[in-house]
Amino acid sequence: MRTIVVLGAAEGSLSTYRTAAEMGYRTIAVDWSASAPGVELADEYLPLSTRSTPEILAALGGRTDLAGVLAPTSDIALPTLRELTVALGLPVQLSVAAVRASVDKWVVRGMLDELGVSSYRWIEGDDPVQLAKQARELDFPVVVKPADAQSGRGVTRCATPEEVDAAVWEAQRRSYGGHLMIEEEVLGVHCGCECVVDGGKVVFMAMTRRSLSPPPLTMTTAHTMPAGLPDEVENTIRSIVDKLCARLAYRRGPLNLDVVVTPDGEPFVIELGVRNGGNGLDDLVRRCYGVDPVRAAVQAAVGRPIELAPHTPRPVMWRALTAELAGELVSISRAERAAAIPEVVELVVVAEPGQQVRPYLDVSDKLGWVLLRADTIPALDAAAGRVAETLRFEVAPAAEPDAARAVPFTNP
Repeated sequence: MRTIVVLGAAEGSLSTYRTAAEMGYRTIAVDWSASAPGVELADEYLPLSTRSTPEILAALGGRTDLAGVLAPTSDIALPTLRELTVALGLPVQLSVAAVRASVDKWVVRGMLDELGVSSYRWIEGDDPVQLAKQARELDFPVVVKPADAQSGRGVTRCATPEEVDAAVWEAQRRSYGGHLMIEEEVLGVHCGCECVVDGGKVVFMAMTRRSLSPPPLTMTTAHTMPAGLPDEVENTIRSIVDKLCARLAYRRGPLNLDVVVTPDGEPFVIELGVRNGGNGLDDLVRRCYGVDPVRAAVQAAVGRPIELAPHTPRPVMWRALTAELAGELVSISRAERAAAIPEVVELVVVAEPGQQVRPYLDVSDKLGWVLLRADTIPALDAAAGRVAETLRFEVAPAAEPDAARAVPFTNP
């Protein structure tokens, strides 16, 4: 039986392990944490960092059963993916340019400027003090971010120059390499975009409307699919992505993008990753369009033909379950009643009583998630409201350890 190396075993990788097994492949999980949930699903486990290419190669030395390498939902592991596929003679789908554009956000911004699309003013560097001074020349609001982090870590939306001073230090703290970006914020509808690329062109694209936490944070609290954008807007996005694929020499595999569509219908690509997206996007795509982007990623990784057969979209929504305040989670109640709401496809609670929780400041703060399906977007919104009214997380506030407060599932 052929084997696939999966770089990372966090929550977002679980569908990759399951799909690979369904397709008849064994899997090797590479993750520094033995408690990562994907480890239990894998056939083998390497307790190594996904960035430790020499050690991974040494552990895989002499094997003849390897079919491909995947790095689901992780930009940081993409350099390792490329190096492994080259060293092991496996199907290579990533160019150096594609890896750099995914890992370093300022690289793709420069490429977009070169192509003359999705352009707006931005600056980058590794000196927080100097960047904060330069930011005063930009039009506010601006977004301060690490150039190499993901999942909203270290990203701050700043309405005034005074807010930038603290934001740059937070961004540098969350950056892997200390490189930072500040860019003028594009105001409009925030969208996620899941693509499958074959032959250097987009062969499938699915858009979501993203709900974000209030400023200054940029955490994704919900995805609704389809996004309901006009055809001409989606066609423009597809054209931009095709140009990017040509510039990146990216021939086949998954592609995930963040896009903002302005009120006048102009789309701006904010950043990209040559991988599948997280936050349950693969499940949304499967249920909305009947296309499995993880299966397509596996097919690309092992050099098999990519198979797609989309159907008419059916509205779906993913929403994060979060705490309203910081403290100890005392109890979780009425989860069964919430799960019984007809539009609820799946309700998952990963938090347990006794643990410390806080409002949604980082992806690790998520208490769980709910997946809903309905005939219309308004029906989805109504069902999400019923879930919010039903499910309860009882939290003892940190400042008042003897008090407990029952709060509904809410997104900040």
